[in-house]
Amino acid sequence: MNVVRCDRVWLTAVFAGALSACGSSGDEASAAQATGMTTTQTSTASTITTSATSAGASNSATDSTDSAGATTGSPGTTVSTGSATTTGSGVGGGDAGTTATVDGGGGGGGADEGCTVSAWPAADPAVAGPFATITEENVGPLAGVGADDEPVAFTLFRPEVLGESGRCHPVVTWGNGTGSRPSLYGVFLRHLASHGFVVIASDSPNVASGDPPPMVAGVRWVIEQNDDPTSALYRKIDVTHVGATGHSQGGFATSVAGGDSQVTTIAPLCGAAPQRNLQGPALLLCGGLDEVVTCDTIENAFDATNEQPVMLANYLTADHADWVTFRGTTISPMETAVTAWMRVHLMDDTSLRPWFYGADCQLCTDSAWEIRQKLMDE
Repeated sequence: MNVVRCDRVWLTAVFAGALSACGSSGDEASAAQATGMTTTQTSTASTITTSATSAGASNSATDSTDSAGATTGSPGTTVSTGSATTTGSGVGGGDAGTTATVDGGGGGGGADEGCTVSAWPAADPAVAGPFATITEENVGPLAGVGADDEPVAFTLFRPEVLGESGRCHPVVTWGNGTGSRPSLYGVFLRHLASHGFVVIASDSPNVASGDPPPMVAGVRWVIEQNDDPTSALYRKIDVTHVGATGHSQGGFATSVAGGDSQVTTIAPLCGAAPQRNLQGPALLLCGGLDEVVTCDTIENAFDATNEQPVMLANYLTADHADWVTFRGTTISPMETAVTAWMRVHLMDDTSLRPWFYGADCQLCTDSAWEIRQKLMDE
């Protein structure tokens, strides 16, 4: 049993050698710079320019994130529509295969009658979904540890209009790589939101630190908003389907979050630790060329998982961060796999189940991947 340090965070992982599990602070930011991404920092804000996709169209978007100074506040908001991006004042704070009304009734009618938990229509995980998206910054509770050792707030990526289809929106909680923030992964997180997920992402650059863990604190806050009549999320959230995913240190934090009773599936990227209290299936992704967190490390998490369906998916040509989509609208195969996994397990999109399940699954027969499975015969 080796204890591996990531900045001020100590993670326990089972693997041979003394490689850093997460890399030093700034590793993910360095990877971004290597791809030509522009990052501008001041003493109080970080502005990262990316390209956003929503409702199938390419848009230019700028995320400007202020430091969190209160438990909740009026967040800055970036709205991505089919043809334009505008910034303004924010809006405030069942089982798959079944149909159930969540928080229904309550008088009033209309949107206040709640939403329905039911299977979502099939969709291609490689392209943007049907929803225009909105990004809300500096929302939620203060949790975890920021760059100054103080707790920080969250960034929320969600469909601009919630409950349009009458369905409740499942939740995905995101964990950053060491030294990174959600805006670094904005293309992917907006992609998930365009498919109908409500994505809550801690602003912490050390997301594995904190009690409660910030990835779990974010989920709890979203669920609380579902019961708050003043929130845009009121009676719009599927509280029974919650996924967790993250990169590097965020991958290890995803494994921790997977032990929470509210998290029903996980898909950590390039970082995972054994978690014997998983509440649902796990997709463990690694890069065959990753020398920061090797696939052998991720394999330890796979070997320790025996009570839930689990897939170890090695994308053979990926390293620790080159699969992250920093620009444009075409996400990488690893990001596509996570999108498909979340659609299967949080939206009951049965059209994508053959990607992962069965000995002849789509990823199993794709030469770009090396796959191991447990309890995934059907």
